[in-house]
Amino acid sequence: MFKLFGERPDHPLFNLDETQRLIGELPQDEPRKALEEIAFWLESIKDAKGFTPELRSDVIMRVDIAAQPLHTELLHRYLEAPHLRDFQGLHLWKGMHAFAQALAAAYTASLDEYQQTDKRSRELVERMPLICVRQLLAVATQMKLELIRYIDIDAATWAMLYAGYRFAEITQCTETMVLAYPGHVIHTSPQRELLHALVMFTSSPDTLAADQLEVSYRIAGRMNSFFEIAGAAENDFPYQFDLAGSAPPHRAEREQPIAESTRFFSAAKAVAALQKIVTQNENDPIWRERRFGSEFTPAGKLTVLKHLMTYWAAEPPHRHLERREIHASIEIAHSFRTISQLVTHIDAGHDAEQDADDARKRARIDLVEQEEIAYTTETWNVTDMSATGLGAILGGTQGEWIKIGDLCALKPANAQQWWVGMIRRLHTDSAGKVHVGIEILTKRPASVWIRVLGKGAERVSNWESSSGSFSYDYLPVILLPDEHNSYVHATLLMESGKFVVDTHHQMMMGEKSRDIKLTALLAEGEDFEQVGFEWL
Repeated sequence: MFKLFGERPDHPLFNLDETQRLIGELPQDEPRKALEEIAFWLESIKDAKGFTPELRSDVIMRVDIAAQPLHTELLHRYLEAPHLRDFQGLHLWKGMHAFAQALAAAYTASLDEYQQTDKRSRELVERMPLICVRQLLAVATQMKLELIRYIDIDAATWAMLYAGYRFAEITQCTETMVLAYPGHVIHTSPQRELLHALVMFTSSPDTLAADQLEVSYRIAGRMNSFFEIAGAAENDFPYQFDLAGSAPPHRAEREQPIAESTRFFSAAKAVAALQKIVTQNENDPIWRERRFGSEFTPAGKLTVLKHLMTYWAAEPPHRHLERREIHASIEIAHSFRTISQLVTHIDAGHDAEQDADDARKRARIDLVEQEEIAYTTETWNVTDMSATGLGAILGGTQGEWIKIGDLCALKPANAQQWWVGMIRRLHTDSAGKVHVGIEILTKRPASVWIRVLGKGAERVSNWESSSGSFSYDYLPVILLPDEHNSYVHATLLMESGKFVVDTHHQMMMGEKSRDIKLTALLAEGEDFEQVGFEWL
């Protein structure tokens, strides 16, 4: 660290050789410590006296480049376990967020300094589109980190984002194409990066897990050439914002007077490109989408792509179900294994139970353990409810496990049966309280066993009749009735990694046992997969 100096330009970063030396001495094996030091440098240099605009921006850009791999490493570590109540995760997040804030403020100061400078060198003029792009990217990164923690983006951050684009409009560089960082191969522009941030915000980020939000941000970055902005209302431009204001974008109000600073935007033209990627992934199991990060599963990317197709449409969905305020409590449990133990069981029948018991004794098949699992429950305070969901507030250390997309079992006070739900929304208010939105998947779940042959996708009955010996694998699943509380179009919840398309299973329901074929992976979570199937 270093002291801040007076009016004289004796700041350690005033000399570019010294800047490079300090960068070279950063502790690369301690990325959070190194990023903390860089954040301090950025805070100190943005207002330091004696720097020319050229030198100040040069130093900021060099420090920024040095920080990017450090930030990437911290983000990777955070996304490995991004639970809201995890202390280590919060420690990593604070390091990343402090850096993003400092970087956004430093680039914003460079834009302001340029506008206040009468004599501008050619070097500085040519550099400003790149600085503008990086300023918008830095603000977007700060926003993304806040959305990952489900924190409201404050007015000052929105004002900073809009100020960056106003600068681009004033200097007529909104569509000037640059490579944002060394090693990047796709050109971008101030307009594209503004839309990148806006579309991320309007893609229902409070319904995405942290890793899903990161994927959605990357997808939006690759698709932002399809995004559009206009100064007048268009039929397929669903959102608007005030470039002179500090409020987030909102649904277009076409009947209201339009200010000169109002802008409208749309991501609708990107939907066809998303559909092409989805179709290619679904139709060709060998081909996999690699552009959005190898650390995310193909199925996880597909889930996000389908989510974005919904929210990038010209008519994105509204939350239209009436919610009524209530004050009640509800018992909550989580994890697939626990839930399959708690919900109503359908008897597999004596033959199946005997078969399973014999198989365990022979130890010849991979049979899921049936012993009871120890579990604990929490009691949450419910604040509102609709026909398909409820809202709750967590207290104390409740919900240390919580993550968007997690399964949970719910049992209202005085109820006899457990429901099955999914964490759909999270929001952290200004007091630090976590608000949870839960979608009720069903109030009539059924825990059943299915059995599958250990080979291929052949029908059980065919393989039995053609083989002198056979053995079964048994899997616990949760049967979810359809929207009409019927099992005609029901779906299944099963443990992660167990789904194989077109495999045949027998659903063990005593005398009513029936064969099924697994047809599609509908969704996946940390420990489960939701699967479509056909009755055979």
